[in-house]
Amino acid sequence: MKTTPAQPATWANALAFMRRMVALIGIACTTVFGATQSASAQSGGSLRIVNLKYFDSFSRVMVPATSMVIQNGEIVAVNDDEFGCSMCDEIDLGGGYVIPGLIDLHQHLGTGGFGALDTNARVSLFRKNLYWGITTVFNPSIPDEVRRALQAAVRNAPARFPRFITAGRHIGPEGGWGDLKTATVGGLKAAINAQINGGAAIIKLSYDDKAWLTGKALPLFSEQAIANAIDYAHERERRVFIHTNQVSLAKKALRAGADGITSGLIVGEVDDEFINLMRSRRAAYMATFSTYAAMEDNPAAATRQKAFDPDMVHRAGLYASLSSPIMRQNWRDWYPLSGIVARQKRVLQTNTAKLINAGLNVGVGSDAGTPGVIFGAALPDEMQRHVDMGVRPADVLYLATSGNARILFLADKVGSIAVGMQADLVLLRQDPTQSIGALKSIEYTVRAGQLVARSEF
Repeated sequence: MKTTPAQPATWANALAFMRRMVALIGIACTTVFGATQSASAQSGGSLRIVNLKYFDSFSRVMVPATSMVIQNGEIVAVNDDEFGCSMCDEIDLGGGYVIPGLIDLHQHLGTGGFGALDTNARVSLFRKNLYWGITTVFNPSIPDEVRRALQAAVRNAPARFPRFITAGRHIGPEGGWGDLKTATVGGLKAAINAQINGGAAIIKLSYDDKAWLTGKALPLFSEQAIANAIDYAHERERRVFIHTNQVSLAKKALRAGADGITSGLIVGEVDDEFINLMRSRRAAYMATFSTYAAMEDNPAAATRQKAFDPDMVHRAGLYASLSSPIMRQNWRDWYPLSGIVARQKRVLQTNTAKLINAGLNVGVGSDAGTPGVIFGAALPDEMQRHVDMGVRPADVLYLATSGNARILFLADKVGSIAVGMQADLVLLRQDPTQSIGALKSIEYTVRAGQLVARSEF
């Protein structure tokens, strides 16, 4: 068949506000451009895509191809007109574009604007990642009940959901930042064991006192406790990502053996010592610009993200609530010094640019689920914010696909287009190597070889 193409003294108030923000997610009823039937009817067999250009991760350019063939969830032929596929369903892209599935390296389902959703609704929301071409998600902090539900959903129907990778619950010190609190070495080990037993591929530890946002330092793990926790996680064959926004604390964590720094370094300047520590550890880093943008100017941040939701998968009321004066005041209530973001964002941009230019493992993650950072739409916005600071769109596309896959140790499976790779792909009408805005033109997502039309959402 053929188809045409936080929290200071006001933590309780913040949490109460999150629970009130019930995100009523709408189903888009518009038709994908030119589609004559539901793509789900084609999702069971082999697939040939013809008349396309695809993203080559090595050269970071679009390469013309006459065809691409997918069978049993894998790419089995690219630009090979001799490859037989008599029973293939076929899509003529009409010169359109194919890129690897996007990977969100920092996405939550337990907080922010979606905090009041029940578990089933969160599972449904997780599936909607496919609307934005997101085929793999790393979740660094998630309630146990939601984690179990997502693991079951992906296990039972892997092609209907993005690949799900998690750190389980975010581990922090008593009285400090984090979801699972502990004050002892034994407690840290028990917390790490619990996350691993729950399927965590990576352990996330808190190492940020939030003084730069609140004016009052929260408790931190001691340097020895961080070192002990990292050593133990490594013994259990798990890498450790550290939540911190401060260069000085990030250096201490790297010296202790940390494997990644999340949430963006906005306090202090990256120097040669830091770069050398990152390189020696082969550590990962992500900036999460969208969080700071929401903190600085929530109406502008919501408007930008809404532009990447052309079918209004999220209803207008969500965007309106997250751009409201109430949300602005909530940020001020939660973090009295949040005005620092407007002054410090240049520091964050400069630090991130230095790490990219040094050739380190820099990934792209949205921090979606943080209030004002809108699920799904935040990832292309995050990518655009990297472009805004001077990174070429093609290089940002590489970071959000191959780069993120490398950080998650998935580069032999996903993140690039080649024979033998798993078929996690995005089909678009416009060229995202020229403009990230092209991600608004997604027509289909292919997950594990199965085709999903954007119109299904």
